[in-house]
Amino acid sequence: MTSSREWRRYFEQNANSLLEIPWHLGAELTAEETAAIARSLKEFQAGESSEGKHLFRYAEQYAERSGDHEYLAAIRLFIKEEQRHGRDLGRFLTINGIAPVGTTLTDRVFRKLRNLFGGLETSIAVLITAEIIAKVYYLVIRQATDSVILRTLCDQILRDELRHVQYQSQQLARLRQDRGMLGNAATVLFQRALCFGATMIVALTHRRAIRRGGLSFHDWWRSCWAEFDEAFAVGSPQPAARPAEALISDQTHARKQHLAVASRSAVAERH
Repeated sequence: MTSSREWRRYFEQNANSLLEIPWHLGAELTAEETAAIARSLKEFQAGESSEGKHLFRYAEQYAERSGDHEYLAAIRLFIKEEQRHGRDLGRFLTINGIAPVGTTLTDRVFRKLRNLFGGLETSIAVLITAEIIAKVYYLVIRQATDSVILRTLCDQILRDELRHVQYQSQQLARLRQDRGMLGNAATVLFQRALCFGATMIVALTHRRAIRRGGLSFHDWWRSCWAEFDEAFAVGSPQPAARPAEALISDQTHARKQHLAVASRSAVAERH
């Protein structure tokens, strides 16, 4: 596994290696695109804007118990990346005349779940579920409009989320490594139940944006579970963090191609 020190260094490097967002292009969304994605994007923007106070407190407790104080430094930088996503998405919404929302029902449910048992493991288990779904969602949103700003934002968020999922899955593996057979079985059941519920909720509440991006319910479902299986693959060690310039992996590129093909197929079927 990648050490907390290596993750801290990665987050520091990534903060200085961001894509250049072409904000100067201004409002780009058409009325049709706005109608299809505005509500959905507002909800995801709200979810990306968490202060992370509870997560950081749990991280402090873990660092004190384990002596891994580099983990605390890394999680602080991770939270800053998530907040950057929220700020950038909020700026995009404002430029296009879409008023951001402070919170949503889905966001409140996820935040409650993260603090359900008051510990780092549960908080990360819920968080990684949202990030797994985000990896599919932002690929869909990228396909849903011709906005250069939004597509660039999605590229940056996807680069970040690719590593976020790896970072959190490794930490969960550390927290769960001494668990017995029954404990592991219960853990897997809990994690799958979270993913099942979240995948269904997002599919239903964001169906218009998902269809706009070219995915059917079946394609959405299959893609989210493929991401889940990759994140929790047994016996498949995650690669060490690489420089930010190389963060879009071949697999991410393949997923983009898959979504493009799915989008063209959906258009062809409609005609």
